[in-house]
Amino acid sequence: MPSEESVRLFASSLPGSYRTNFSFGAIAEHAKLSLAREAAPANVGSFLSDRVPGTALCVIADDRPGLLATISAALVLCGLDVIEAEAYTRKTDRKLDEAVDIFWVRHEAAQRRSLRVSPPEIDQLRQTLNGLLEGKLDRRRLGDDNKSTPTPSSTETIVRFIENAEGNFNTLEVETGDRSGLLLALSRALYNQRVQIVGSQVKTRGERVYDRFHIVELDGSPVGPTRRLEIQVAILSAIDPVIERQRAVL
Repeated sequence: MPSEESVRLFASSLPGSYRTNFSFGAIAEHAKLSLAREAAPANVGSFLSDRVPGTALCVIADDRPGLLATISAALVLCGLDVIEAEAYTRKTDRKLDEAVDIFWVRHEAAQRRSLRVSPPEIDQLRQTLNGLLEGKLDRRRLGDDNKSTPTPSSTETIVRFIENAEGNFNTLEVETGDRSGLLLALSRALYNQRVQIVGSQVKTRGERVYDRFHIVELDGSPVGPTRRLEIQVAILSAIDPVIERQRAVL
């Protein structure tokens, strides 16, 4: 395990919300994963958490555009479903900032949902994610581009931007019906819109998902009104191609 001082330094490099949300023991596990990653594109490990049902996973990786979509693809390929997620970014002495992304996951197969994700399965997820990040795995060959069942059009979907403390509408809020592969569809749509996700919170409550994505343009500037409308349409199309039958709160 890393020293207490190195754990505190790791924690201090992350936002205050991260330090509030996780115990010292959990932070130590995250710091250990960061140290063990070395030159690998990503590292993945589990840690103890009773905050949310399911297996708690921490993903450490170089922060880059499309990272959340790539992690989501790896989870889908490994048959894992996201219950809840949080994304953080820390400054490092590396060329790229480091993403510290937390996921609470379960098996996609209904008959296996009561089982914890095993160490071999986590190792497979790590290998799959690194393979995707290094370009060694072909997503199409592995079936990553197969579309999941769209949310029924009778399910209300809300997609809107909400104002932050600085008066910018940089937080995209999505509420819709749950389905397998939804986070992948949403994160891919944002990547295709060429915006950067600087933070996110994903929550599943029953059959509903409540997602928030804090986004900026690739140059770090706020997302303007015209771009916000384009992004809303792209997100609605990712949820259900028949966007006229969905409700967006603009």
